[in-house]
Amino acid sequence: MANIQLYHFPGSPACRSVRMTAKALGVPLELKQLNYHNKDHLSPEFTKINPDQTNPTIIDGHFTLWESRAIMRYLVGKFGGEDNSLYPRDLQKRAEVDRLLDYDLGVFRRAMWDNLMLPLRSRTSLKTTKQQDENVMKAFGRIDTLVKDKKFLTGNTLTIADFAVVVGFAAEVIYPGDMSKHPNAMAWYKRMQELPYYQEVNQPFYDLVEKMKNSVAENS
Repeated sequence: MANIQLYHFPGSPACRSVRMTAKALGVPLELKQLNYHNKDHLSPEFTKINPDQTNPTIIDGHFTLWESRAIMRYLVGKFGGEDNSLYPRDLQKRAEVDRLLDYDLGVFRRAMWDNLMLPLRSRTSLKTTKQQDENVMKAFGRIDTLVKDKKFLTGNTLTIADFAVVVGFAAEVIYPGDMSKHPNAMAWYKRMQELPYYQEVNQPFYDLVEKMKNSVAENS
């Protein structure tokens, strides 16, 4: 099997969800790391590959694809066999996965980015405002409800929806509030962290957060 090339930022949630999908499928990736601060994604060379200048981007032979959710679906479709539970063929089960992928894109990931990640990059305090706290707690609360009686987001089987959401949920490491209010979500998060490939894929994000936290502390 020829390796698929993955252009990525190691700390990026979208890139990490693609890597977790590939790991779950046993699909080797040839990692092409881009440096965000050097604006590698804006270079003429990369723009020829992806005119939208976004990551993750994969090259599979003569085929190029970007947008993480499209890539995850593609990988399962190509390498997952006849009917893979990561993205099931059953129409209703698949619709549940798609709904959560859309929810993550339009609601959950935005809540994590706007209220935790983006402020961390620019503020001089690690505290959240009252409004940010309410937004974050609402988002975490929704995940807590989703997994109340389930091991994973759509049931007792892991899907690409879990990969898409958990990389955003990892921003809880930034949140200074009380996560014990969301025991179901935290149990699911721990379950995801116990996947054999979770730490390898997600450690760059935790390292990045720690670096940003230290920078904030030094400037406060």
